[in-house]
Amino acid sequence: MTSLNNKNGKNDKVQKKVTFGVEFELFTLDKSGKISNDADALIKNVRNKFPQINISKECGKNMVEIRSTPDSRIPNSMLKMLEDFEAVLHEAEMQNLVLYPYGTYPGEFSPKLNSDDSYKVKEKVLGKKRFEIAARCVGMHCHYSLPKGVFDFSNKILKLLDNSKNKGSLGNMYNLFIAMDPALTTFAQSSPFYQGKYLGKDSRVIVYRGGNLLGYPEGLYANYPEFGALQPYKLTHIDLIEIIQKQFYLWNSIINKIDVNLSAFTKHGSILDTAWNPVKVNAVGTMEQRGMDMNRPSITVAIATLVRAISTAVHTKFLGVEPSDSAIKQPFRLENDTIYIPPHRYVRERLQYKSAYNGMEDLAVYSYCVNLLKLGEHFISKESIPLLKPLDAMLEKRRTVSDEIIEYAKKLGLEINAKIPDDKAAELALNISKDLFKDIVLTKQSLINVEPQ
Repeated sequence: MTSLNNKNGKNDKVQKKVTFGVEFELFTLDKSGKISNDADALIKNVRNKFPQINISKECGKNMVEIRSTPDSRIPNSMLKMLEDFEAVLHEAEMQNLVLYPYGTYPGEFSPKLNSDDSYKVKEKVLGKKRFEIAARCVGMHCHYSLPKGVFDFSNKILKLLDNSKNKGSLGNMYNLFIAMDPALTTFAQSSPFYQGKYLGKDSRVIVYRGGNLLGYPEGLYANYPEFGALQPYKLTHIDLIEIIQKQFYLWNSIINKIDVNLSAFTKHGSILDTAWNPVKVNAVGTMEQRGMDMNRPSITVAIATLVRAISTAVHTKFLGVEPSDSAIKQPFRLENDTIYIPPHRYVRERLQYKSAYNGMEDLAVYSYCVNLLKLGEHFISKESIPLLKPLDAMLEKRRTVSDEIIEYAKKLGLEINAKIPDDKAAELALNISKDLFKDIVLTKQSLINVEPQ
């Protein structure tokens, strides 16, 4: 398999402003640290007081989602996002709620689900027991604008192109985002416990994706990996279009069997609405990296900065992205305008599993994270380098937030391999989320200190 970059393609124009945005999903807790189902009231109050804040509900009544305003610069987009986050946090405090910013809640709970048509359809297809997993997981999604001219905004679908450098950049971004997944999910991991039990360093990835590759047949998408698993690379632009169409027709055939009209399900009226893989082309015209745990703002900003820098380089410099056996030992090597990534089987079958269960304790995963950060630092401006400090600190200590949560649980006297009692889970949740406001303030200051690029 070779790079999708078409060096002989026509001299496509690159848009001057390449935009980036993020989505934050959060749990709502009550003051005792237990899961609260009052998210709807919080969303309503925020919309009434702060109509400029893009806040919405998710599948569970214990969840909220905050979306950033897309911008061409990370500091602008993330600073506005954190200002909105701070306002939502303040409103939650006024409502006697606590916002919990990590991938899974440490204790056991039965979520109450929202009854929107799209949620009810997925509940019918996946089964209620499995669909409840979605309300027990929160993540961070990064959106990066697609190369100029590859997306039809009227029909919300990729264009069928012939000779185009931007077409090549799209495919390279897609494959690179898949290759980055085990490193990004490791940097973001914050979910060692699920339903009161320790599953792995990234329990959210394990239970959300599920399936044979992660050794978890009870997972949300275990029976439908086409829609939720980490997917293989795509060889050509046509391959990418065809797999999107195949997913759409397969989903359509599935819901027809339960007598559901597809128009009642799709969010944007696009065939791109019928996939929830860790990497996807989104119907709003972005490449979306949606496989990561939610985490505290300093870490999410660091990850967003890293992804944005690498994506921009691939897009604007027309870098190639090429799978290579040599990249197993030297992942993300940049040579002659080409980034070399490991074969997708190694990424999906080896690294994904090791990352989810062992995190940075695994030497291969640790090295993978080191090399991705090195690649990002090659493209990031000197002024923005300080935003990556949280990732540098992780690598130096070889500890993620999941490791911190495990350590805190041990300080509370908990036996990691035993079921966590509800009261101890609530205590743990409160203690590890109490510094959220402080982290928002410090991260905002870091963003303010970044000079315009």
